[in-house]
Amino acid sequence: MAAVLVGGAACTAAPEPKQDGPAPKRADSAPARLRDGLLTADRLPPGFTLNTSATESTTTRAPRAGAAAAEPLESMSCSELGVSSFLTTHAPPLEDVAVGLERTPVGAEDLGWGGQQALDRYPAGQAAAVLDAVRLAAGRCASFSTTLIDGSQIQEFATATQVGDSLRLRVTSTGPSGSTGEWVDETAFLRVGDVILSVQEVVTDQPGTEVQTLFAAAEATYRERLH
Repeated sequence: MAAVLVGGAACTAAPEPKQDGPAPKRADSAPARLRDGLLTADRLPPGFTLNTSATESTTTRAPRAGAAAAEPLESMSCSELGVSSFLTTHAPPLEDVAVGLERTPVGAEDLGWGGQQALDRYPAGQAAAVLDAVRLAAGRCASFSTTLIDGSQIQEFATATQVGDSLRLRVTSTGPSGSTGEWVDETAFLRVGDVILSVQEVVTDQPGTEVQTLFAAAEATYRERLH
């Protein structure tokens, strides 16, 4: 026990209170295993299923040590914005896990829905900067064109909108001259501490509310499993 001399008198420091059990978790800490924060079949909204053949949820997709460095988000090609791996490629996390999600078609005109949920863990303090870079990339790529293999071009438009605590990235594509319709790729991001949670859809010409529905379920599941 330590003693401190003050004005010639010895004062004994009071012992620190003993804490029973493990230290309480911070509200924004990650689960012990990151993949434990992913959606599971019992937490999916009605009509949705896991597509485990499309995305492996038990291994990381983060670039391995020694892999060639890719351009950062700030300078990557606009054509890569919205691609399923653009975040892990241009802002490599320490750890990344994901699971495929799908909705089966309902009726002859319904094409169904496909996408994924991902959790990306970054070094302390970097996750916020990554989402700032996504927002800036969307601004830089507000309007751009992409050349297809056959030489034709499609026009694309990107927006990043803050919705509460989340960031919604939307890339809309119009086909070559003479074609009709639009294709949409939407991703919802949320930072919880040093982890970025995202729900992304595979590009579709029938945009609906699937991303919002799954995002709400994913956020609730992740926050519950922090405790």
